[in-house]
Amino acid sequence: MSKSYRRKWLHQGAIIRQRRDAFQVEINEGGKRYRKSLASLAEAKTHIEQKLIEIGNRGAAAFALNDRQRHEAIEAFKQLGNIPLSKAVAFYLRHHKPTGGTRTVNEMLTDYLDTKTKAGRRQDTLTDIKCRIGMLAKTFGERPMHTLTTTELTEWLDANNYQGVSRANYARAFVGFFGFAIKKGLMDFNPATNIEKVELDETLPEIFTVTEAERLLWATETVYARLVPATAIGFFAGLRTAEIERLDWSAVDFDARLITVGPKIAKKRRQRHVTMSGNLMAWLLPYRKPSGPICPPNAVVVRWRPRIMKQAGLTHWPHNGMRHSFASYHLAQFQDISKTAFELGHGEKLDVLFNHYRNLVKPAEAAAYWELSPPQPGSAIVPANFAVAAGA
Repeated sequence: MSKSYRRKWLHQGAIIRQRRDAFQVEINEGGKRYRKSLASLAEAKTHIEQKLIEIGNRGAAAFALNDRQRHEAIEAFKQLGNIPLSKAVAFYLRHHKPTGGTRTVNEMLTDYLDTKTKAGRRQDTLTDIKCRIGMLAKTFGERPMHTLTTTELTEWLDANNYQGVSRANYARAFVGFFGFAIKKGLMDFNPATNIEKVELDETLPEIFTVTEAERLLWATETVYARLVPATAIGFFAGLRTAEIERLDWSAVDFDARLITVGPKIAKKRRQRHVTMSGNLMAWLLPYRKPSGPICPPNAVVVRWRPRIMKQAGLTHWPHNGMRHSFASYHLAQFQDISKTAFELGHGEKLDVLFNHYRNLVKPAEAAAYWELSPPQPGSAIVPANFAVAAGA
C-alpha cells in the first residue's frame, strides 16, 4: 500500500514530504536514496543544505586524487567486486595496524607471564608457558605478534618434529598465548586456532603389577626410606605427583583415616578428602610427623629414583604409574566408579573414567594389591623375587 503525504516541496533538487507531523527529506546520493525525518519544514530545508554541502565536499575530495590514486582506486574496485572499499580498508587496518599497538613475541611473552603470575597461576603452569612459548620465541621473538600466521606456526611444529601429544600441547599453549594478545587489542584473529588438530588414539593407562609395586615399596625402604611416605601415598591414595610434592603431614589425619587435599595443592583447586586404607596407614605410621613436607624436593627424588628402580629390578616407570595403579586396583576392588572418581578428584565424565580403568586388573590381583604392607619388625620375609631382582 502506497504512503499518503499531505504536502510535498522541492528544495535545491531534493524532495520534502509532509506526513502527519514529520517532514521527510529525500536526496539522491550517488544513485542511492537518502531519507531522514525532521520535526519542521525549516529543519528539513536546513538539513538538505548541509547534506548537499557534505556531498559536494566528498566529491571535491575525489577530484583532488592524483592520477595514480585514481588508477589504484579503480583497480581496487575491480578486485573487490561487490565488497565495499571501506570494509577492505577496515580489514587491512585490523590486521596490519592493531588498535592496541604493536608488540613483539618476546614483549608479549613477558607481559603474558606477568599477568599469569598476578592471577595466581601455579609455578608448574608458569614453567610450561616459559618452556613452550619460550621455544617459539627463539624463532619469532622479534616478530610483531599480529604478523604470525597459521602456516608459520604449523611449519614451526613440523620443523621441530613435534607429534602426537607434544604437538597437541604446543598447539593448546599457542591458542592461549595468541588469545591473550587478542584481549590486548594486538590481534584480530588467533592463528593457532586453525592449526590442524592432532588425532590421538586412545591408549590404556600403564600401571604397576602387584609384584612391581611390592618391589618398589621394599626397595624404597631399603635404599632411601625418606621416600616411603610419598611412594605409599602415590600407590594407595592416588594423589597426583604435584599434589604429593605439596602435601604436608598436617593434612594427614590418622584418627579420621583421611588425607585432606586442600585447594592450594589440588590440581583443580577444589578440596577433597581421600580415605586411607589399612595398608597405607601401616606404611605411613612409622614416619608420622605433626607437620612438614611429606615428599623430599624434586631434585632429591630425581637423584634417588634410578637407584630405587635398580634395586627393585625395574627399568621402566610408567607415566603417572602410581596414580593409574591406584585407580585400576581401587575400581577392581570396590566396584564403585563414583567412589573411585571421588578419591581421584574427578567430578565429571564417569563413563570415560570407567572405560579407562575397567578390566585392567583381575579381582584377585586387586585383593593382593590392597594387602601390600610393610614387613613386621624382625621379619625375614621379603617380597617374591625381590632378592633376585636386587642381585642377591
